[in-house]
Amino acid sequence: METNKLDDFTITTSGSIREAMVKITANKHRVVVVLDGKKVVGTVSDGDIRRALLRGVLSIAPVNNIMNVNCIVSQERDPEKLAEIIRKERVTVLPVVDQSSVLVDIFLAYEPLI
Repeated sequence: METNKLDDFTITTSGSIREAMVKITANKHRVVVVLDGKKVVGTVSDGDIRRALLRGVLSIAPVNNIMNVNCIVSQERDPEKLAEIIRKERVTVLPVVDQSSVLVDIFLAYEPLI
């Protein structure tokens, strides 16, 4: 995936919930990957955001307050095997990492309609 496209799918741990909402709207996949430096540490979905806002969490709060730390990642590089993981785990965005959990790519379940 192109680096500028990765920006629509990633946010830092200190990024705000509002910033995550903007990126989720831009990427059309209902989720962003949370990075600490270059390492994947979690994900935030539109559902995570909705539940946080209903609990009274402010949109200026950092995403590390609401992120899912048990997210699905893979070191696999074969597109067919990545597609299998996406089907099995029922995710729309699959972060591809190296041995150190550094993000190297993002595999998507589908290309959104414009």
